[in-house]
Amino acid sequence: MVLHDPVGLAYAAAAVVFGWIARLTWARRAHNPALASSLVVVMLGLGASCVANAIAVSSANEQTAAIATLAILPTAGIAAGAFFCLGLSCAQPQWRAHRTLLLWLLIEPVAITAAVVTNRWHEWVYAGPGATDLTGSAAWLHGSAYWSHTGYCYAMFGAGCVLIAWGWWTAPAPFRRQRLAFLLAALIPIAANVAYIASGFDEDVDPTPFGFAVTGAIMAYAIFRQELFTLSPVARALIVDQIGDAVMVVNPAGRIVDLNITACALVRAVHPQAPDDLIGLSAEGYCGEAHGSDQSSTELVVDLPGGRTEFQVRSSPLLDRRGRLLGEVLVARDVTEAHAQERRLIAANTRLIAQVETIDRLRADLVELSSRDPLTGLHNRRYMVDQFGQMVTAAERTGEPLAVVLLDIDRFKAINDVHGHLAGDDALVALAQRIRARAPADALVARWGGEEFFVALPGTDGACGLAFADDVRSLCAQDGLPIAGQAIPCTLSGGVATYPESGVTPNELFHGADLALFEAKDAGRNTVRLHVRFTGPTLDSLLPQT
Repeated sequence: MVLHDPVGLAYAAAAVVFGWIARLTWARRAHNPALASSLVVVMLGLGASCVANAIAVSSANEQTAAIATLAILPTAGIAAGAFFCLGLSCAQPQWRAHRTLLLWLLIEPVAITAAVVTNRWHEWVYAGPGATDLTGSAAWLHGSAYWSHTGYCYAMFGAGCVLIAWGWWTAPAPFRRQRLAFLLAALIPIAANVAYIASGFDEDVDPTPFGFAVTGAIMAYAIFRQELFTLSPVARALIVDQIGDAVMVVNPAGRIVDLNITACALVRAVHPQAPDDLIGLSAEGYCGEAHGSDQSSTELVVDLPGGRTEFQVRSSPLLDRRGRLLGEVLVARDVTEAHAQERRLIAANTRLIAQVETIDRLRADLVELSSRDPLTGLHNRRYMVDQFGQMVTAAERTGEPLAVVLLDIDRFKAINDVHGHLAGDDALVALAQRIRARAPADALVARWGGEEFFVALPGTDGACGLAFADDVRSLCAQDGLPIAGQAIPCTLSGGVATYPESGVTPNELFHGADLALFEAKDAGRNTVRLHVRFTGPTLDSLLPQT
């Protein structure tokens, strides 16, 4: 069969448009399966109806034209039921088709199909000449089943239009244009069909299928230009309205186009005088610095009736698939408790750091105390031995001299016997302070034991070391030691050894200074002596050889 009739060609073109829309819709069904599936069935049903109309008006065979005329009715019934499901999808984005509903919607298409197949015996669908032998379909009269079917289709399309209108009325502002496009697309073929019936079927061509062709064009616009499926508010009531964060959508003009229940409550808590309908108001007046900020995240502090509340506001651009800016999404999260917990953790961490620092300081103090003589406050003998070994190693490495001084209080037992042991302790403390005051900053001053004191002078030769020892001695001989508000006469004896003249090891230097101290004692006390290592011939070398 070749379509030469212009009306048949128009029907065929409309069928192609419906098929194309069905294919594109099915390809994008993942974004909203219920809405997409309903629209696909509507498009396929209308496409099949256009094919039947094209055959009916173009076929030269009367029986073929009659069969095509009968086939128009079941396809229209299927499209009507699917359009009702489409309306449910628009009115309730979270709606999903149940098997029971689908079975109920199939009853009428199955019933009209059975009536069409058996029409030649009962003429309930079409009557008149040729209705029994499928000829002369253009002169057929409409039977009771036809009108029942027409009423069913009108009821389904009408209910679908009401649901779409309700979805448009209750939809957030960003989605109303989509719903309006669907509503207009649905009303156009209905209006065409009403006009056709009102004319008493006097028109040669039924304009209803062409109205549906316009429907397809409008729906294509909704799919491609308005991002029908990608921006459809799927399960909004189950997701956006039930989350605890405040969500607000702002268009490029800075107007509020949508906000959830939490956002409404927050705006009204901050602005009690805000109008009942917040849609269309300026976002700047109700969002403050959060809207229009260059930063994606902003911290806000708001005084609410329940107290001071901190919010973290995140801003994200809303783009369509082509990258065009549709608006801005603001999400405000109450972080008051999180920040309070963070501050508590910071305070606890600060206290912990302070405690650790105190422990470290106490540990350092304990180490220092363990290295000090408890009476005089000078370093004790254990610390002195360790540090003096390092000083000898440094002198060996650098080649610089090192002087060692041992000082001893003359007749210290007499001070204890005459003035008491407490006075003797005070004498030791006074001498320790005097030695420390006279010693250079890099000197090692320690209590050797009893009434003996040790001083190591890095970078000092024998003459300078002897001068240091004699300076301390002469000061004590001249002024004595201040004890209990009076000066007690006191003299010192001292011995000095030097590296490397007296020795190159700590023990050799200790021994050299000790020998020099004994020499000072033997010389009558109140003097100092410098140790000189004997380098002449030994006694064995002077004895005659046998």
